[in-house]
Amino acid sequence: MRNYLRVPPRIEVAMSTTKILCVDDDLAVLNSLEAVLRYHGFQVTAVASVPAALELISKESFDVLLADLNIGQPGDGFTVVGAMRRVQPSACTFILTGYPDIESAILAIRNQVDDYFPKPLKVEELLAAITTIRSGRRPASKAGSPMKVSELVRGRKSAICDEWLMEVLLDAEVAGIPVTREERIDHLPELLDEVIGHLEENRNGLSAQAADAARKHGRTRYQQGYSIPQILLETRVLQHVLSDMIQKDLLSLELSTLVPDSFKVGESLQAALETSIRAYQAQIPHSLQTSFSHLYKSPYLGVAILDETEIVDANDALLRMIGHTREQLVGEKINWLDMTTEKSRPIDLNALEQLREFGACIPFEKEFILRDGSAFPVLIGAVRLNLDPFQWSVYIVDLTRQRKVQAAEQRVKEWEDRRRLINILAHEINNPLAALTFTVHLMATHAVLPDDMRQLLRDSSEMLDRITESVKRVLIESRPVD
Repeated sequence: MRNYLRVPPRIEVAMSTTKILCVDDDLAVLNSLEAVLRYHGFQVTAVASVPAALELISKESFDVLLADLNIGQPGDGFTVVGAMRRVQPSACTFILTGYPDIESAILAIRNQVDDYFPKPLKVEELLAAITTIRSGRRPASKAGSPMKVSELVRGRKSAICDEWLMEVLLDAEVAGIPVTREERIDHLPELLDEVIGHLEENRNGLSAQAADAARKHGRTRYQQGYSIPQILLETRVLQHVLSDMIQKDLLSLELSTLVPDSFKVGESLQAALETSIRAYQAQIPHSLQTSFSHLYKSPYLGVAILDETEIVDANDALLRMIGHTREQLVGEKINWLDMTTEKSRPIDLNALEQLREFGACIPFEKEFILRDGSAFPVLIGAVRLNLDPFQWSVYIVDLTRQRKVQAAEQRVKEWEDRRRLINILAHEINNPLAALTFTVHLMATHAVLPDDMRQLLRDSSEMLDRITESVKRVLIESRPVD
């Protein structure tokens, strides 16, 4: 438990010469912080706005800046920090924040400030940090020398490949393609080398070697049975792995080049992807009969041929979707409209009219109904093969997975909204809590206190602890479960 009642002795190292500028738009926090610092012998100037702080920085000299992160607008505190760094570079700068989740952002830009304190902060820690400055020492750096993105990628190549492979295999369709681990990874190490070269040599476009590797990759993926969406998936996963790695190692990166380097990474991956796709498409046969044969053999796309509304032929993918066997297809009449829910019947009839009139129909969504009465969503496209007798072919994609993804995305959005609200509430609690902390600290500095007053302060201290821990627990419990 924090001991709010343990009062550190007044520091005798010429505190009267230490000038501190405090900036916070929460007047309760500002006034209580000013009172605490004055009690410990500092010269304090307190203001509640960015313009007032900037004016003081241009006119007076200060040894220490204590600025809230958000002074009216998000991130305004760094405007004040930047001005202090520019005008008075020898001054020590501290950032305070009432937003718990912003702590990682503060760490990311740690080179801009000497230290940071999430509210409610411990008075002893703040005093110790200021004392360290006055003794001629800067606070210890929170990280080593920053490195560039290219250095990070070079040092993590093997881990990137492993993480990429693990995430790619989460897709059941990709995981079902019968290739070895080495064949899946294919030219990924060469692609990462190309990314590194693009960053370090500041060149435009792919190198000749990388372009050859990308073309070979496209041809290889075609021969292995990959689809173009699956190749796109691989690139999206790689972008996610790299972005996640950068985010996790943000503390160690050179921030001045982070944004342009991130753009260059994206440019390299996009150029390699476009080259691979063009090579893949060059392998696709132009014969309609051969193309239809590939579609018919697809394990993911349902294909059928119909006379009027009777299915006369279908591939295995469609039979699997509608719960029929090939023997049932041959021995029974499977009527298209019998598998259509009443809700979807008008859409079906309209599509048939489009086929008769125009030879094709606008792709549409509907629901198939199975023998057991259950239904599932599909996306349908169709073309007319013959007008008299009326024959047509249909191409069907099962949307069940996409609907699940959409539902999951909606749940994520709802969680993000809830998380945002919780953080706002946490901020509104932590700022008053900081003011109360300072007040309790000041009251405890009185040399003589009645026993009942001292017990009251002790009870107040315990209540502050309980509130602080409750806020932390709510934030932890509001995080998504993996």
